[in-house]
Amino acid sequence: MKKHLSIAIAGILALSAPSIAKAQFTITATTGGVPTVSGATLENFDELSPSILTLSGPAYLLTGSDGVATPPYFSGSTAAFFGESPVTGYDSSKYVAVEPGGSATFSFSTPQLYFGLLWGTIDPYAGMNDLTFYDSANNVIGTVYGENVLSQNGSPSPGDSAYVNITSTTAFSRVVATATPIYPECFEFDDIAYAMVIPEPASLSLLLFGLFGITLLCRHQR
Repeated sequence: MKKHLSIAIAGILALSAPSIAKAQFTITATTGGVPTVSGATLENFDELSPSILTLSGPAYLLTGSDGVATPPYFSGSTAAFFGESPVTGYDSSKYVAVEPGGSATFSFSTPQLYFGLLWGTIDPYAGMNDLTFYDSANNVIGTVYGENVLSQNGSPSPGDSAYVNITSTTAFSRVVATATPIYPECFEFDDIAYAMVIPEPASLSLLLFGLFGITLLCRHQR
């Protein structure tokens, strides 16, 4: 009995354990959108620089334009959701401006599976505006490019601002936003959200089915 029970438990744990493979990302981009995960932690950068943020090279918390960066554009429900202004128009509050060759790093104390941001001017090629995701062992698990965002159904045209929701199949502990060193390309964004998300219904069903099987096995052995 103990042998069969151990095998069953090991199988369930293997099926329910998180993957260590490269992440797969589900991306949605909506002009005027908001985070799609309820209960996410929100940050609008209007107070002191958050402890999770590290800026390197030419990267700043900026208000307005400095001649290189342009604020993201608000529309729809985004501004109201984050307590920003104006409802429609260029962001008048602080935002993150990653200028050519710079980077902005978000480091999380606990692993996350969801990341959202108001992405400013969305550049259509890989290597221009990149979001690189790292696991807790500092391994790269995947990168989201502007072209990935623009390829989604309902995405904006190049140059528009959109709220971008990214859900990963692999937990990440760090996200790094970079801009190409080629002047004058920038990565401007505001109003991030991040969260752990519950397992999808299919995963929950698999786990519950396995636990039900263990229960039947124990009853059968008795």
